Amino acid sequence: MSLRQQAAEDLIGIVESSSDFGWPLVVTSPAGVSLAMVGLSTDIGTTLDPETGLPVTGRRASVALAIASLTAGGLTLPEGVYSKSEKPWLVAFDDIGGNAYAWKVISTQPDRAIGCITCVLERYVHAG
Repeated sequence: MSLRQQAAEDLIGIVESSSDFGWPLVVTSPAGVSLAMVGLSTDIGTTLDPETGLPVTGRRASVALAIASLTAGGLTLPEGVYSKSEKPWLVAFDDIGGNAYAWKVISTQPDRAIGCITCVLERYVHAG
């Protein structure tokens, strides 16, 4: 087994380990197909402006998911949906206090070399 293949296997063990940093979440496709899985999640309230280095208040969330688990669960790779008339990819997870949040995928960064996709999220409120 090559080092890259070993890294891809290790990635699944790290990302999906709920005894470590993995966190339960649900990914839902625009077609309404949902998959409960474990991934890495972030939800932060302050980021740094790369040009000025100054803190900027604004909620930013993301998830890192194993591509193999998504495809084994019957989903394709999530992607950002920019049209307000189209249904987006959704991700739902609780914060550390047990408060549930829904997010829509606004952009993705798949790394097919190691088998991981990072989804950048923004809060999603279903209208209706």
